[in-house]
Amino acid sequence: DVDSLMWARLGNHFAAAAGALPTDLGLVPLHPVTGAELESYADFDLDAFFRSVRAETAHTMDQRITAMVEFAQAWRPDLVVHDILYLDAVVPAKVLGVPAVCHLTGPIGTRETEWGLDFIPRHYSREYERHGVAERGTDLITHVVDICPASMAPATGATRLDVRPVPYNGPGAMPTIALRSGDRPRVGVLWSNTMPMLYGARSFIVPTVVEALADLDVDVVLTMNAEAGRKLGPLPKNITLLDHCPVHTLLPTCDALFHNGGAGATMTAIVAGVPQVFATFGAEYRANARRVAATGAGLVLDGAGVEADSIRRSVLGLLADPSYAKHADVLRAEA
Repeated sequence: DVDSLMWARLGNHFAAAAGALPTDLGLVPLHPVTGAELESYADFDLDAFFRSVRAETAHTMDQRITAMVEFAQAWRPDLVVHDILYLDAVVPAKVLGVPAVCHLTGPIGTRETEWGLDFIPRHYSREYERHGVAERGTDLITHVVDICPASMAPATGATRLDVRPVPYNGPGAMPTIALRSGDRPRVGVLWSNTMPMLYGARSFIVPTVVEALADLDVDVVLTMNAEAGRKLGPLPKNITLLDHCPVHTLLPTCDALFHNGGAGATMTAIVAGVPQVFATFGAEYRANARRVAATGAGLVLDGAGVEADSIRRSVLGLLADPSYAKHADVLRAEA
C-alpha cells in the first residue's frame, strides 16, 4: 500500500511549490520519504520524485482496486464501509450495486474549505473508468457515519448517520494508577508518536510540558511509548509515566487532558466528559482543537511557539474555571 505519512509530507511540498502553504502553521520542511528535516522545500526535487513514483503508485492503486472488486464479487457484501482517505472502496460497491458509507473519525468532514483539511484523494486509478465509475471526490460520498456531538457536526453535504462514539485506543488492561486516590486534580498528558514524523523534532514538546507541570499541586499521568519516555530522564514526583496506556481506561479518572489534538484522543476525552488543553501542529490538529474550544470545553495553544509558562497557565486556568468541565459534560451528554 502507499505510505500515508509520506504522502502527507509530500502534500506540504506541493503546497509550498504552489505558494499555498500557510505561514502561520510554522511547518518544517521534511524529506517526504525519510522524514529528515531539510533547510527548505527547494532542497527536494518534487517533479523528479513524482515522475519516478507515478507509475509505481498507479500500479499499486490499480492492483488494489482489482483485488477488492474480485473479492466483493466472490463474497457479495450488502454494504461497503470506508474512511475519508480511502475512496477506492466505492468502486466495488458501485460494481455490485450496493451502498457505500464513509465512516468519519472525528470533527473533520467531507466538505472542508480550510487549507489542509480536504483529505479526499485527488489521484484516481484507471480502474474507476474500467468499472464504469464516473464520479470523483465528494460526489463519491453519499452517506457518512458521524461520531461527533451535534454541536461539533463535521461539514458534509452527504446524508449524515449519527452514531454514539465508542472509544478504542488499543489493547491493554486498566492500569492500577487508574484507581485514583487522594483529592489532587489529575491531568492526563498524551503525545502522539507520529508528530515528529509529520512536523519535525521540535514537535516533541513533552519536556516542556514536564517542566510546566512539575511544581504544580496536581497528579500528572503521562502516557507514551517507552522509547520516547526514556528521552525525558528522571521525572518529577508528581508525574507518572505509563507505556502505551489505553487512554479510554484512564481518562474517566482525569480532570483535564493535555494533548496534540489527534481525533482519537479528542473523541475519547469528549466521551469521558474531560476538558482539554491542546498544543497543536498542522491544520488537522488545529481544526480539531478549535472545534472543541468553540464549545467552551477546551483551550488551544500554538505548539510551534509554546512555552512552559503558557502551558502552566492554561492547565491551571482550565482546572480553576468550572465552566470548562460544565461544557465538557454537555459534549459528553450529546455524544
